Amino acid sequence: MTEETLLKVDDVFFLVQIFCTFAMTGLIWFVQIVHYPLMRKVGKGRFVRYAQTHFVLTAFVVGPLMLLEAVAVVYGLLQPTPWITDDAALLGAVLLLVIWISTFAIHLPQHRRLEREFEARAYRRLLFNNWIRCYAWSFRSIVLVFSMLKAFTR
Repeated sequence: MTEETLLKVDDVFFLVQIFCTFAMTGLIWFVQIVHYPLMRKVGKGRFVRYAQTHFVLTAFVVGPLMLLEAVAVVYGLLQPTPWITDDAALLGAVLLLVIWISTFAIHLPQHRRLEREFEARAYRRLLFNNWIRCYAWSFRSIVLVFSMLKAFTR
């Protein structure tokens, strides 16, 4: 591969990372401000079916974005690019790791509990701990914006 080809690959991976991170940042804030609070309004009689459907449909939307974002982040760690400094890539990777750990250790178990029955404790944990992901994705977006600004001003 030529230097020019590698640069194009770097561009694609950086754009994928930006797209996925910005999309997830918007989605997670929507979930936190609108979607999770509205869960309380569903009613106990319909909540289990709602929670089951919510899980499937949400996974359909966020699953590919999260996987693509992770691939782009790993690429950025393994292949230095002109778009993002090593420090920014590492910080972004740590934030993404926090997001993934939070998702699989906290959020998925709470969603699984809510798919069986509405539990106020599981709901409160979901709502409270989702701030971790809101802030982490927001900080990832900020890191990427500053990386773009730095790359364009070189």
